[in-house]
Amino acid sequence: MDSKVILRGQNLRREFSSGDTTVTAVKNCTVEIAAHEFVAIVGKSGSGKSTLVNLLSGLDVPTSGTVTLLGKDLSTLSEKELAGLRARHIGFVLQKDNLVPSLTIEENVAAPLVMGGTRLSVALRRARATLDDVGLGHRADRWPSEVSDGEAQRAAVARACAGSPAVVFADEPTGALDEENGKRVREIFRRLTAEHGAAGVIITHDMDLADEADIIITISNGETTGRVDRRT
Repeated sequence: MDSKVILRGQNLRREFSSGDTTVTAVKNCTVEIAAHEFVAIVGKSGSGKSTLVNLLSGLDVPTSGTVTLLGKDLSTLSEKELAGLRARHIGFVLQKDNLVPSLTIEENVAAPLVMGGTRLSVALRRARATLDDVGLGHRADRWPSEVSDGEAQRAAVARACAGSPAVVFADEPTGALDEENGKRVREIFRRLTAEHGAAGVIITHDMDLADEADIIITISNGETTGRVDRRT
């Protein structure tokens, strides 16, 4: 995948209504993200970071504006087509690892691949290779309850990257970890997204974490207020 823009949100606005009250969570947001870019979306709690990422990932629908992934306008897709696009081209890492306790670490990483139509044997082989990349090959046969919090979150990163998605979103992926494990997860996340050719997008209010990104996008009161390219 080259350095062209693979994800674009254009003039995004998201309103939520409750009775006679309308709250605008995102407004006038335009974001462009290219392959291999490691992007941090920063802002205070309630600034609209998560809403913006929900729109960019197709988990939510904008009140107005468009989201384009790999040249496809998400608003033109059916629910089935959108779910398929997310499964094939988007990876997610949450603050909590959300591993399935009844599956081994390897099976957890392989599960999204299988659900996306990959044969089980192929999915398990790819899962093992990705676990090796994050230093967890020796823990592949363990249950989630048998690994540390840091190892579980590294497994979650592996799960998000195993399918070689176009974009990997991470919502405060290190928020529940100690400093050492948090640093390791950040380093692995960045390396995997770079090596797999994906764009990596992290939501955070931690500027120390943001400082490790190539691009910093600031959102305040629902609006993107700046984009800093730290590579220049």
